Amino acid sequence: MKKSFILALMGIISFFPSFGQKETKDFFKKHPFVNITELGTLLGRSKFQTYAYYRSFYPQPILYQIQNRVNFSLQTFNGIYLNPKTAVGLTVGVDSYGPTVLMPISAGIRRNLVQKKQGGSILLGSLDAGYSTIWLNEDNTGFRTTGGLIICPTIGYKFPMRNGSAWLLNFGYRFQRAEYAQERTEDQFYWTESNEVRNYRRMVVRFGIEF
Repeated sequence: MKKSFILALMGIISFFPSFGQKETKDFFKKHPFVNITELGTLLGRSKFQTYAYYRSFYPQPILYQIQNRVNFSLQTFNGIYLNPKTAVGLTVGVDSYGPTVLMPISAGIRRNLVQKKQGGSILLGSLDAGYSTIWLNEDNTGFRTTGGLIICPTIGYKFPMRNGSAWLLNFGYRFQRAEYAQERTEDQFYWTESNEVRNYRRMVVRFGIEF
């Protein structure tokens, strides 16, 4: 009796792992996993403050200058295909804006829009929306950086390969927000304080590969 009970219990225990493995296998067979890793260039212009504003008896005007900027971006999208044309997942990246390094974490969607023939190039649309963190950023003493909203729509081409992977070339627009604050310090004659909000607006050119 005891031996029969032990054998029955072992059979029940062995059933659940196999059942879970079967369900997982069936899910990923129906919804394949996808990874898209891309290296990009961020092109735009930025306005920066050349003189700080001093709260004193003789306030100085705030002066700005405009400069062309070329920044770099690296990101990876990991998700699943809901159907043969649409994938959803999570996008994690690293964006460099001069001395500032932001790490955006976004919800992403990738959609195959047009394919004229089987195995040919595909017109691809994508959208990422989320928040930029400062986990990889190091501030100078007395300064504090805060991340913010990021939105990045793109459109481009996917070039399938025979092994099931594909090359990608995307063009789009990237909006990224960040805030910069200088701690209030006391000088001999006046207090100094500086707070700035930057909205980075960049044209995006990305090249990558899909697995």
